[in-house]
Amino acid sequence: MLTRLSLRVFSHFKASRMTFATSNEWKPRYFDIGVNFSDSMFQGCYNGSTTPKHPADIDKVIARAHLFNVNKMLITASSIQESEEHFALCKEHPGMFYSTVGVHPCTVAQEFYQKDEEMNEFTEELVPDVENRLNKLRDLVKLGYENGYVKAFGEIGLDYDRFHYASKEQQITMFGKQLEVISSLKELKLPLFLHMRSACDDFISIIKPFIDRGDILKGNGVIHSFTGSKEELEKLSELGFYIGINGCSLKTDDNLEVAKLIPKDKLMIETDAPWCEIRKSHSSYKYITPYPNQFYPEISMEEPKPSSVEDESNGTHVQGKQKQKQKQASKQPQIKFDDFLPFPTIKKEHFAKHQNIIDTIAKQRNLEKITQPIGEFAYPLIRSRNEPVFVGYVAEIMCELYDIKDPKDIADFIDLIYENTCKLFQI
Repeated sequence: MLTRLSLRVFSHFKASRMTFATSNEWKPRYFDIGVNFSDSMFQGCYNGSTTPKHPADIDKVIARAHLFNVNKMLITASSIQESEEHFALCKEHPGMFYSTVGVHPCTVAQEFYQKDEEMNEFTEELVPDVENRLNKLRDLVKLGYENGYVKAFGEIGLDYDRFHYASKEQQITMFGKQLEVISSLKELKLPLFLHMRSACDDFISIIKPFIDRGDILKGNGVIHSFTGSKEELEKLSELGFYIGINGCSLKTDDNLEVAKLIPKDKLMIETDAPWCEIRKSHSSYKYITPYPNQFYPEISMEEPKPSSVEDESNGTHVQGKQKQKQKQASKQPQIKFDDFLPFPTIKKEHFAKHQNIIDTIAKQRNLEKITQPIGEFAYPLIRSRNEPVFVGYVAEIMCELYDIKDPKDIADFIDLIYENTCKLFQI
């Protein structure tokens, strides 16, 4: 049964095309395999600025994700420092957070190559202690694995769209060297978390010899944030790896045609938060439906209560107060909700303004200062910042692309992705 607050929330969403689970007992279980909690956006800092637009809010982002059944997340590392720092998050959230160890192809220059300070650019010369740094990665893998934190080696690979971060030669060299690191630990059978962007043939030529020798198990890993062509998907499928899909994978009609060709039992879903959100301009956006639905089941909550009881002994007095409250309500600032989920959405620079609006509304309604998981008093989404809570969008879009319509089939599909993800990452 919907409360008055729920009804107010629903008024912001279209009621058409809703899909519900066949059983009240079933709920989706999501495993977001790509979250970048080291990114400064979660500290409130954007576009290289060190001045926060809002307080650090990882705890709020985690709570929101958990509210909508994102039960597990893989926190991905881009550098040696991040690889080590993520252990603290895993320790703080046991059974929910896991991490990777590795250096992203766009980070290999600053991690492993000497810098020409005069030119302010990295050279093709490796740093003198490169072997020590690779040994550090190896040690972090062993330590993290023993503690149950590290569930994949990565993010490693090639990205030929961004040579301004690291050259082709730097990426190729360090992809090979990092594969040697994990090959030296093959007894762990740790999966790979792989990055491949516009570099398919080189990617395969580097990794395939490791697979052929048995140093890396065929299919033991995932190529995340896949944006390649049908031909690339076919070539990569021969390696047996899983394919990770997020908003960057679902931008264009061509992307969608490729995504629907991924075998269901080889699919994994992710957000790559705070990046790779699904935007209104994306071809896949039209497939997202409003809360509540099977992908985002209804959240039960109570109506907030006034902080004091009005005197009802005088009917005229009460009637006057009601009219006054109606007049105040008509003047109160409007809160903009997300198009699909029951959360306010704001621009990052409007955080303080939004808090003032919330305080004003609470005061007008004679409410104590409150926070709630959904609705107008919920913690706001920051526009253009992706969050793990949105991983359900990817699941819904993939159901549409696979033409999965029946609620039971949808439930089976979501369960399949979750269980395969847990199996790959040995959870």
